[in-house]
Amino acid sequence: MMIGYIAGALTTIAFAPQLLKALTSKSTKDVSLMMLFCSTSGMILWLFHGILIKDSALVVANSISIVLASSLLGLKLKNDYDSSIFELSKRNRKSKNRFLPSRK
Repeated sequence: MMIGYIAGALTTIAFAPQLLKALTSKSTKDVSLMMLFCSTSGMILWLFHGILIKDSALVVANSISIVLASSLLGLKLKNDYDSSIFELSKRNRKSKNRFLPSRK
């Protein structure tokens, strides 16, 4: 039982340094989006598994891990894709405006 808690603590702590770095540097460009999606999805499944088999080590560790990984995923989406969506919409507005008659 103690091995489960130690393993859970180590895997939970693994996301903390990356999250802290992303928060302080305001950059997530070196973090893989696919890794975050896969990790977060896996943690959610492990959480459900832990609930089904009533394993408190799995439930606690994965609950905390999901919060950390989801926070990092949210930062990744906000930092890396928010600006590109803004640029895309800005370009679309410019291209649409080219075809509209000018009003004077």
